[in-house]
Amino acid sequence: MLSPYIEGFFETFRPRPRLDVSDWTQRYRILPKDGSSAPGPWRNDRTPYLVEIMDALSVSSPATEVVFAKGSQIGATEAALNWILYLIDYVGGPILALQPTDDNASEWSKQRIAPSMELCERIKGKLRPVKSRDSDNTILEKGFLGGRLFLSGVNSPNALASKPIGNIYGDEIDRWPGNVGGNGDPVEQVKRRMATYKRGKRFFTSSPVLISDSRIWKLYMDSDQRVYEVPCPLCGHYQEIAFDKLVYDRADPDAVHMVCEQCTGVIEEYHKTEMLARGKWHAKNPGHWRVGFHLSALYSPLGWLSWAEVVRTYIEAEGDVVKMQVFVNTILGLPWAEDSEAIADGYLKRRVETYKAQVPMGVLVLTMAVDVQSNRLEYEVVGWGEGEESWGIEYGVIHGDPTELDSGDPSNPSVWQQLDALRKRDFQHEDGGVIKVSCTLVDSGGNCTDTVYAYTKPLWKERVYSVKGSGFHGKPLLNRATKGGKIGATLFVLGVDKGKDLVFSRLKTDEPGPGYCHFPDDENRGYDAQFYAGLISERRKSKIKGGQRITVWEKPDKARNEPFDIRVYSTAAIRIFNPVWERLRANRKTAGGRPWTSSASPSAQMAKPAGAVVVDNSTMGTQVVDGIQLFPL
Repeated sequence: MLSPYIEGFFETFRPRPRLDVSDWTQRYRILPKDGSSAPGPWRNDRTPYLVEIMDALSVSSPATEVVFAKGSQIGATEAALNWILYLIDYVGGPILALQPTDDNASEWSKQRIAPSMELCERIKGKLRPVKSRDSDNTILEKGFLGGRLFLSGVNSPNALASKPIGNIYGDEIDRWPGNVGGNGDPVEQVKRRMATYKRGKRFFTSSPVLISDSRIWKLYMDSDQRVYEVPCPLCGHYQEIAFDKLVYDRADPDAVHMVCEQCTGVIEEYHKTEMLARGKWHAKNPGHWRVGFHLSALYSPLGWLSWAEVVRTYIEAEGDVVKMQVFVNTILGLPWAEDSEAIADGYLKRRVETYKAQVPMGVLVLTMAVDVQSNRLEYEVVGWGEGEESWGIEYGVIHGDPTELDSGDPSNPSVWQQLDALRKRDFQHEDGGVIKVSCTLVDSGGNCTDTVYAYTKPLWKERVYSVKGSGFHGKPLLNRATKGGKIGATLFVLGVDKGKDLVFSRLKTDEPGPGYCHFPDDENRGYDAQFYAGLISERRKSKIKGGQRITVWEKPDKARNEPFDIRVYSTAAIRIFNPVWERLRANRKTAGGRPWTSSASPSAQMAKPAGAVVVDNSTMGTQVVDGIQLFPL
């Protein structure tokens, strides 16, 4: 009896039927139990939109480069794996499969490649035997009769610059670094590896990221731009499944349905199976040499990602720019386009309003945040209501030398002495009472760190704390307090990128309520054109870090960003203060129009006007950090 390896050798001399990738897959592909929602023999009718994509990768297709800009949960990775197995069985030659990192490549090899090869009888007999000292068949290298499959992370320069390759698969190319090995863009490096294989093919897939950096979207737009159109079950009109055609009730997302753009009839999701089966790809830019496909997660087959889940994800993302970008990228399969330039104009037209008093009625707490520059302090007092709805109260600048804590001259106070006077003021509330600043954060990240620590250290009982921004990706806005400097000032290290994501998302919230930002129409309070320009001065940029594509905030040259930073500190301040909104609201009602204060500082409460109603300290949450009672009971 001949060994499987010898059988595989003789197999190469037998006549082969003419097969496209979809035909081969239907005959021979077995989906493993792990990682598949429908294990067993592959069925093209499960994801009919993948058939044309796979066939564009077939030997019979003239296409040399196929790109797939896509949402999640539509089977793109399986289509790529089908092609790779087809190449091993039907074509041969050197094959390169690239993931964003080596770890991604190893995981994909172990969880998807190896199990699929084991279940495919057509492949098993062609694989080189696994030997402990033989590198022909390892996690990242699969030797087979007639060729070899290399798996690698694109962050490995050797993967892009060594042997020539016949066919290449690149996964999640929008997560690839911008420059590998000092030789430029990895996509262009990949193409150079195929110079000697004129009939080879490249297959690039990815969910897009920022439109300014999205490789997959640029390739798609420079292609024949195919979209998958499905027929309306009522009138037969062919159209795309698009999010703006969905009709849903926010209180009951399960009731979602689609409306036909032609007959306006109701299309239920259970029609999707029939629509997908009768669907067809339509090229918007026919005749282009590059074949490009775009598909959103709304096409996901029944039992995978439902329209109701999509709607819930969208509702949850509203008002949060980070979540909304994830929704647009991974669900809609579209690039995210920033429109921050339009925000300032939007504020001047929509956000600006007339306050009836220094502090509007909705405000229950005041915070103060301070940015320290080499020749000045910039500060903002912000009013906060339930759901962290905010009101800009005052933005100002104190000019002077921040390194001098005490001037020694009462007639010429230092910037810190001036800040103290501003911080301790009474603000007139629309209730008719007064309200004081309850929590103050001062930036200690500049050249005056020791002075900031010296200023805040003795004031911790009045909730005056030092803060410092951290650029560590993924760090949450608010973290556990630490001790700053040799004197042990209370210091909070803030995740500034997360904070800026949150602030920016709130700046784009359109309706008053949780997270909405109000601003006064009085420029004497400091809310002028320069303030708004600083508030939207930074831009979110995409970059590669640790082998992954991330987004960070960057300030253009010469732009002023103090208002943006300060609003991040203000947001951290209200979270450090941790108010119990229900009790604050109840205390305000108890005041019954008499003067009241929400100051948490016992010393400040002692300075209250005669007859004032003092808000109970139980309106604040508590936190003990390093043995320090930050919020008194």
